[in-house]
Amino acid sequence: MAKKVWQKRFSQPLDPRVHALNRSLSFDNWLAPYDLHVSTVWARALNRCGLLGPEDLAAILKGLEDIGAEFEQGEFELHEEDEDIHMAIERRLGELIGEPAQRLHHGRSRNDQVATDLRLYAIDQTGRVRDALRQVVRALIDLAGEHAGTPFPGHTHLQQAQVISLGHLLLAHAWSLRSDDEFLTQVQQAASVCPLGSAALGGSTAPVDREWIAGELGFDSPSDNSVEAVASRDFVMDLLYGLSRLGVHLSRLAEDFILWNSQEFGFITLDDSVATGSSLLAHKKNPDVFELVRGKSGRLLGNHTGFLTTVKGLPSGYNKDLQEDKEPLFDSVDTILQLLPALEVTLRGTAFNTDRIAAQLSPYLKAERIVLYLTGRGIPFREAYGLAGALVREAESKGVALEDLPLKTFQEASAAFEEDIRAVLAEAWTIPAEGVMGGSNRASVEQKLKELRAWLEA
Repeated sequence: MAKKVWQKRFSQPLDPRVHALNRSLSFDNWLAPYDLHVSTVWARALNRCGLLGPEDLAAILKGLEDIGAEFEQGEFELHEEDEDIHMAIERRLGELIGEPAQRLHHGRSRNDQVATDLRLYAIDQTGRVRDALRQVVRALIDLAGEHAGTPFPGHTHLQQAQVISLGHLLLAHAWSLRSDDEFLTQVQQAASVCPLGSAALGGSTAPVDREWIAGELGFDSPSDNSVEAVASRDFVMDLLYGLSRLGVHLSRLAEDFILWNSQEFGFITLDDSVATGSSLLAHKKNPDVFELVRGKSGRLLGNHTGFLTTVKGLPSGYNKDLQEDKEPLFDSVDTILQLLPALEVTLRGTAFNTDRIAAQLSPYLKAERIVLYLTGRGIPFREAYGLAGALVREAESKGVALEDLPLKTFQEASAAFEEDIRAVLAEAWTIPAEGVMGGSNRASVEQKLKELRAWLEA
């Protein structure tokens, strides 16, 4: 095995077993385009402060451009002795342009190099996640718009609790995802701090203009402390948390649809293009996408928790433990970017069975109408609540709906009841046109649909 660039200090070659453990090239090659961009800007920064002549700069820039083309065309060859993507690119640059390649690393370290690469990756990939997330929100909005006036059994404790607008319930998931998008925006902003120029930990020995470097790379600002800059992976923790939080919200959405898809609920029908079958039971039609969304949320949580555990006991400065930042981050990004498009198309392939939903509404949900009826006639809420509960018990004992109880039963419970109570209870379920802001009424649902559509277009 060829010697490492740092092995002049050592009298023995690296044991192959140690090399295998130390090597990160199997996963950090994802950073290649970011590393090439960072190296291009670093070369120009060295030229600006007089440490790299114009001819060497031109050779380096051309060499980096050629390496980029090799990656794009799938022609870049990784060697067994390459320790990581940074050294692989440096090795290849030397093969292409010779001696000028040795000048590129002046004043920088792999410590600030990888921290910069990874921040650029995090900012870029967070943008991709946000784009995909918004498409799921759009699908929810479209479904909610179709069902703004559809009565639906809202559940608490997985028991039918109150009739609400189906559109309102779907928008509950949309608002959760919007809050995830807002958090991910903050993650991007927090990551937009440039470590390049921090070197190993004490700051670059090259008099580079770090403000210029940060601007060229698209960061908001350079880092303030070189020790913190090379060791901090707060942005990785933030993004892993943001993705696990998003995964939790997606899992709760998926759980609703999994329940609704069961024969016991029968509230939805999945298009054949987004469902799967059984290898044994010919009648089955399974909601695999929703189940995988629910299942992979655990993977996202595991990646976040695992990395927090890795960094919690590290001393100041860079430590090799930080190599463990990449695999959980790359895996979480890849996982969420696989889930979101599949979830979007599955939502668009979901039809609600409104007749079945209406048939499943419990007749005892109308106890709320009894409470409103009585409080409208001056009965205190708690008294009205108790009377309604007693009437529900009476109807259940007789196996009838509330409106089928004799008028005498109502009037024995309270003199406030008149003949119209049975007509009030017999009225079909509808979503009220007006009501409190943020509630289940049509006016509020339509307003919130408008607000979410405006947010998507902004």
